[in-house]
Amino acid sequence: MNSAVDYSGLEFLTKIKNGELPHSNMAATTAMRLVKVAQGTVVYEVTPDERHLNTLGGVHGGLYATVMDTITGAAIHSMLDAGINFGTTDLNLKMLRAMKPHHTYRGEGKVISIGRTLLTAEGRIVDENGKIYAYGSASCLVIK
Repeated sequence: MNSAVDYSGLEFLTKIKNGELPHSNMAATTAMRLVKVAQGTVVYEVTPDERHLNTLGGVHGGLYATVMDTITGAAIHSMLDAGINFGTTDLNLKMLRAMKPHHTYRGEGKVISIGRTLLTAEGRIVDENGKIYAYGSASCLVIK
């Protein structure tokens, strides 16, 4: 058993956090790591570096979006039984301030609603003092 569908979402994410299963390739690309997981909530840490800069030298908005998609999706996944697959259908993001390279931020995801087919979560990206850099939400659909 090494696949996401072999475990409940909470079991799978806990194994990733504990180093028993690897982070996703996207998490490696975006310098993210899962540091906390409980039913309905997750916390990732992300430290942008030169790979994540746009042509003007700022942290690319795509990194914000990837973090938001990851934290909302993982929060939802933490609520699901084994064998249930889902995908993001809608991602909303508001960026409030610029992240700086080589600073560590927390992406905090929290479930809003788990329906039979529609799943919703919210998230925020904050610094070590709790200052909000971005917030958003995502809707996901159960895939059968």
